[in-house]
Amino acid sequence: MNFNMFLYVILFLFSSVQCYSEEDLGYSLNIGNAIDVFANYGDLSQVTQVISADYESEYGSDPIVPFSEKNIKVFKNVTSTEIKGDADGITNIELLICETFEDLLDSYFKHFKIEGTDKPWKAFMGDWIHDEIMRTFGIEYDPQPDCCFVLIKLTKVHKTVKLGNLEGVAVKDYVMRAIEELNMTDTAEVRRFMKSYGTHYIDSYVTGNVIYQVFKYKRRGFDMLRSYIAMRNAGRANNANLRFYFSSYFLKQVGDIRVASGNKTIETWARMNLRDVQYLYSRPSLLRLNYNSVLVNKLNNLMDQGALIGLNLKTLRPLFKDRRKADSYAEVVENDLQLWEVNA
Repeated sequence: MNFNMFLYVILFLFSSVQCYSEEDLGYSLNIGNAIDVFANYGDLSQVTQVISADYESEYGSDPIVPFSEKNIKVFKNVTSTEIKGDADGITNIELLICETFEDLLDSYFKHFKIEGTDKPWKAFMGDWIHDEIMRTFGIEYDPQPDCCFVLIKLTKVHKTVKLGNLEGVAVKDYVMRAIEELNMTDTAEVRRFMKSYGTHYIDSYVTGNVIYQVFKYKRRGFDMLRSYIAMRNAGRANNANLRFYFSSYFLKQVGDIRVASGNKTIETWARMNLRDVQYLYSRPSLLRLNYNSVLVNKLNNLMDQGALIGLNLKTLRPLFKDRRKADSYAEVVENDLQLWEVNA
């Protein structure tokens, strides 16, 4: 009798901890699966390949993967659409004007959305010190990064995956049971649910690669470039004059060329082949690609698909049939996100 009781307690504890099966647990990009954003908040770039880094992979020759964060299957029968990247490969050069260093981070992460936060980049790099962040953008540390930046980037999309309509989609049984038992007035209990089943689900993602470079400007040069771009967009300036505004006369610093997947082979090729010569100076510049289609084709052949270049995470409202429960859950998640964002 005592042995049976002991066995019952052991089985009960095991079933309480093992709330989902191993087949529902993943570490790659699984559309519709749920993740706990707070598990790696401030350092999500360590489990997602979103930006380059100076260090080599600790796993040696293992292939680069865009996403390796723990995620859980919470829906039973989701559908999705997949769109392959452009047949031409690399898209046109983007030239993004950034008044401040934070604007630079906002611009780089503009295709990343996390419902409940206005600063998705903080989830990825909020715990990093400025020195580390600047190195990933190829620029030298500046304790007072005053004015002003231009981010140049070229993107090669491998595929875009989007979750289908969630109407009528069933929720996994173990999640339903946990929701039924969840006391929404107890925030500690809600946070335990978040750790077990996640805060957000993957609504869409984009894989591929980005090659990018940052230029730091003097104020006068920055204002002149911004005026020139406004005139060019209005059809009142010649595109061929763009190179003039990237001369040393206007610049404080020319950043190194980086690749989002961290592929050192591509970065080395770019430093050697994408060099701009002005007067006595020679330096790497992505602007070379604006005037040389042969180099664009070579780069297109080199670019891998090891980076996550877009991600949309939405709060787990659709899990809850009761709208009040859904709103309460989202409120706790979003309030916590705002607090973490301020403190990052």
